[in-house]
Amino acid sequence: MPSERNTRLSLSMDGLMALPLARTWVFTVNNRLSRRLTAEWAARLRIKGQVGELPRMMPLTAWLVAAADELAFTNGQDLPAHHLDTFATELAWTEVIRQEEADRPLLDAGQAARLAMEADVLMDEWGLRVPIGAETDEFRQFARWRQRYRQQLLAMDAEDFNQRYGRVIQALQQGEVDCPDYLVLGGFTEISPRFAQLLDAFAKEGVRIGWLHSEQQSALAKQYVAADKGAEWRAAAAWAAQRLAQNPAGRYAIVSANLENEAPFAHRVLGEALAPRQATAGFAFNVTVGRPLSEWPAVRAALTWLTALAEFAPSGVADAALLGAALLNGHCVGDESNKSRYAVIDARWRQQARTRVGRERWNSDLAECASLRHAWEQACEIWLAVGRQAACEAWMPAMKSVLLALGFPGERPLDSVAHQVVAALGELLGRYAALTPVAGLIDGLTAVRLLERAARSVLFQPQSDPLARLDVLGLLEAEGGKWDGMWILGLTDQVLPASAQPHPLLPLRVLKRAGAPRATPERERQWAEAIFSALSCCASEVVVSYPRREGERELRPSPLIAGLPVAQWTPPISQPLLSLPQEVLVDEQGPPLQSGHESGTGGADVLETQARNPMWAFVRHRLGGRALPPYAEVAMMDRRGQFLHRALEIIWTMLGDQLRLHAVMAQGATEALIKEALAQAVDELLSGYPAVLTKLESARAQAVLGDWLKREAQRTPFAVEQVEREHLWRRNGLTLRLRLDRLDCLPDGSVVVIDYKTGMALSYPETDWARTRPINLQLPLYASVLRDKHANAVAGLMLAHVHARQVAVQGMAGWDIGIKGVKLASESKWFQGQEWTAILGRWGDAMAHLADEYLAGYAANVAQSLNDLQYCDAMPFLRLHLEDDDG
Repeated sequence: MPSERNTRLSLSMDGLMALPLARTWVFTVNNRLSRRLTAEWAARLRIKGQVGELPRMMPLTAWLVAAADELAFTNGQDLPAHHLDTFATELAWTEVIRQEEADRPLLDAGQAARLAMEADVLMDEWGLRVPIGAETDEFRQFARWRQRYRQQLLAMDAEDFNQRYGRVIQALQQGEVDCPDYLVLGGFTEISPRFAQLLDAFAKEGVRIGWLHSEQQSALAKQYVAADKGAEWRAAAAWAAQRLAQNPAGRYAIVSANLENEAPFAHRVLGEALAPRQATAGFAFNVTVGRPLSEWPAVRAALTWLTALAEFAPSGVADAALLGAALLNGHCVGDESNKSRYAVIDARWRQQARTRVGRERWNSDLAECASLRHAWEQACEIWLAVGRQAACEAWMPAMKSVLLALGFPGERPLDSVAHQVVAALGELLGRYAALTPVAGLIDGLTAVRLLERAARSVLFQPQSDPLARLDVLGLLEAEGGKWDGMWILGLTDQVLPASAQPHPLLPLRVLKRAGAPRATPERERQWAEAIFSALSCCASEVVVSYPRREGERELRPSPLIAGLPVAQWTPPISQPLLSLPQEVLVDEQGPPLQSGHESGTGGADVLETQARNPMWAFVRHRLGGRALPPYAEVAMMDRRGQFLHRALEIIWTMLGDQLRLHAVMAQGATEALIKEALAQAVDELLSGYPAVLTKLESARAQAVLGDWLKREAQRTPFAVEQVEREHLWRRNGLTLRLRLDRLDCLPDGSVVVIDYKTGMALSYPETDWARTRPINLQLPLYASVLRDKHANAVAGLMLAHVHARQVAVQGMAGWDIGIKGVKLASESKWFQGQEWTAILGRWGDAMAHLADEYLAGYAANVAQSLNDLQYCDAMPFLRLHLEDDDG
């Protein structure tokens, strides 16, 4: 801890302003507090009608960096040539751990590197010394990594921030660092041994050290208990809206212990609560939470273009999905004027199931987009000029030049946030060259992936709106702030204090003896009390809350708030629009379909989607709105199904009936039969796929079809009457084109309808077919068609699951048709003993009702279960996710 003389000065803001400013420094715990103190200082000067200078005010970490840089101009300083930022430090640790643990390929070197970085800083920050006999296996492993890491830095002539901190202290102790007369600390709730060492070094240089205290007295917090997390956030938002309206000059804060995960929900709830008043700037709000720089649209687009170029330039070919994503992300030449053309190109590649796009195809498809085509050629020339391998300091200017050549950040005018994002990307590229000593010589694709990793490691948050009077922030960000009122939510006994989490690489007893953070429950309680006390001084009104339940789990309040008085405040009943004239429109009815409509593209899917969600059917089949088809890598799943369907069609066209199947098996010719069918199916459906993939698919299909034919051989005798036959189903002018996989004729003259399922999921049709609005209704619909058109009775419906993981049969029948897995209708609990003919009639009525709904334009946005929409390709239209109160 700092010596006694370091704690003599306790200063208010007025006391700080009375100090000799030219020789006064202020160190704060974070950037936010520095900005707030600067703004408060300027406001006080304005009130006094004065113009004055400001003291040197900055976060501690910023001063350490500046002091280390200034030492470069001091004589006799033997300084490393390279300074590693946080990302470069992590890379260096990762490489060391990979080398040290080369015989452990399953070790996550990146996660281990992050833990090692934390342990390295923890040991220096808290002066940890592990005596002989106290080592653990994990510590020995870490000590080996640490020694190798330090040797690696020496070899690179580099140092990380942790080492720079130590070097600044050493230089300060030797009188080689400029010192003020007064050093004032703001927002620090605890002092680590290394920070204490720094303060002692200042004190020995004659610096008077002071502690900036809040002029706000610690408020007696009031407790509010909410039913759940959603209700808690809505209550806090309503409180903030009420206070902002009551005090037009006031500033308020909502503080969450888990803001990073709750930020999207917070935006929505606050937007709803403040919506009636958000026309005025005073009712805007700032949510202080960042997200990785790589997730912001402009950066995501830049990284996609660079990745596509790095893949395309050397070989003249690139992944189609990658180039398509680049076109859709835009932020390039013509991203506004040619937006629709770019989208058409991407859609065309998807429909053509392209896996790769070469130079000829690229130039052909961009024939009408000459500006981008020329920009792309110029970018390729720039990229190739760097060479196959180069250092980061060479790739960095190439990346900048390439993006400029491609027209980044695009034609669209940038708003304030986009400007900040682009500037942050520029700063990241500026730091990228510093990765040279760590990364060494790398190829272009590795260089871009390294930049992407760096962008993921940087949390970016746009600048706050200075006119906003409501701040939404986390516990640590709120420390040292000043507001008229504050609501702290989420304070359960699992949050404050949190459970102890001693560092896994360091011995627990060493951590405990040093009082290191997160080491013990006592230490967590101590920190919780300190932060709660500090937050209680940030506002004259403090409300603390916790949710009573989370799902089925009951929660308890933090012991720090359990005994507090109950807040005499209840959320107001919101009726902002009741006094206004209203018009209610139930938008679930589209225009009726014109008679004679033929749905040639939807087929059975028209009724399937109508049964699952009528709006989905309307959007998909009336408006033509649906998600883009997937690229070929994903589309291969669909192609597999088509491939197996075609092979089965060929096999049964050649066989005709079970008798012929038995004869082929007796001759040992089954394998040859399957190979012949697969060869034809490959030629028709897989000719554009790589030879290795085709071989694997053929081998997989050979085994699956062999198992399926063995199962077919054990059935009651049958003859295949139809294979992949097209049928028409008509209802009041609606015509659906259906393709029936297979129809078998049994010895008694009845028929069995067979539908192949080649996916992994094994469905259970009874429950789906027993619904008032049946789903997975292909077989019931086929039964309706055949009942009207076929002379013979429909004896049963069979789902044939033909997949490498499982070959199985399910279905229903009116009587025993000799197929294991097909249940008798009379035994089904879902149909309560109904006769088979009655069930067929019930399905026919259901199909007719769904068709009539579709014809009438009925488009209600309803679904019996969210599972019914698992594969919905029109979810943005349905917007059902907005019904989730927990965000």
